[in-house]
Amino acid sequence: MEATKLLKKDHAKVKQILEELVDTTARSTVKRRELLQTLKQELDIHEKVEEKLFYPKLKPGDKEQILEAYEEHHLVDKLLAEIENTEVTDEHWKAKITVLQENLLHHIKEEEHEIFPRAHKELGEKVLNKMGEDIQAMKEKANA
Repeated sequence: MEATKLLKKDHAKVKQILEELVDTTARSTVKRRELLQTLKQELDIHEKVEEKLFYPKLKPGDKEQILEAYEEHHLVDKLLAEIENTEVTDEHWKAKITVLQENLLHHIKEEEHEIFPRAHKELGEKVLNKMGEDIQAMKEKANA
């Protein structure tokens, strides 16, 4: 499968997990912990794939936007760490999840509407298909 299609699949999965998290209540402690762990795992491999296989292939003219994407990943990691260190019953927990969701939705929108179309134009189908194979292999190795 082509690289941006795989990455969009990841985005859809992350959005679904975030929606579920935002919809939980403070009484749903086990569900919150499980969903947060799943989200963390999904984001971890997704970030690695983008940072090692996808972003480096883009042209230097995209450098500013790619650097911003790296920083957004870093911010998401910091937010996740902070959320993990907050008790799921804490009243601030849901607010932190909402901020995380807003940041991720912004990041996803930029990638899907700006970076991915440019990648199609710059790299072409053959390169994106090969990259998709590499992404799939990296994900399989991480999940083994």
